[in-house]
Amino acid sequence: MIKKIIIPIATFFLFACSPSHFVKPLNAKQKAVNLSIGGPLIDYSNLPIPMPFIVATYGYGIDSSLTAFGSVNITSALFGNAQVEAGATKRLFKQKGKLPALSISPVANFIYRDKRASAFYPQLDINAYWDHNKGRNFFYAGISNWFELKSEKAHEEKQTHLWIITPLVGETFVRRKWNYTVEAKIIAPNVSNIGVVDYKTPLGDHGAFGIYFSITRKF
Repeated sequence: MIKKIIIPIATFFLFACSPSHFVKPLNAKQKAVNLSIGGPLIDYSNLPIPMPFIVATYGYGIDSSLTAFGSVNITSALFGNAQVEAGATKRLFKQKGKLPALSISPVANFIYRDKRASAFYPQLDINAYWDHNKGRNFFYAGISNWFELKSEKAHEEKQTHLWIITPLVGETFVRRKWNYTVEAKIIAPNVSNIGVVDYKTPLGDHGAFGIYFSITRKF
């Protein structure tokens, strides 16, 4: 089932299968390794389950407001698809009382299977986050923006979605050396999912609902 879905990299719902990376920047010169699992919910044997995409990420705190990172999708690689990300998270504003901190994350996404199946997607994530529980947790909400650079789909069809949005929310549990995160998002609510996969979504025939769990080790 999974192999049949992953091999034809022809739909955005599979491209956006990673959770947010470093919504809150690392400390200066701090390093971190993150492993996440999850993806859009699908109907599998009459049960809604998240697709088991495993993504590994490495991050480095350039300074206390800027973190660079790179990721590789392990599950995609197991089925012959190279899917990697490179980006950075920049904090624009610190939290002030009930006003959240704000960060942006420009990301370059590269996907390759062969000469006929390859793609590049620029991405810009915007997230607001609130520290709470005396700094032991932070909640975040944001929107991920993906941009389609090709004017045509396969078979010379006109590209109808050049800007694809994904609203998301998450909670991170912060410990001295470890972070634990759960994230939920509605992937591409402005894109029809008819005829692709039986995605589970609150929007009927549009978008896909995704759930992700991740663990981060800080050094």
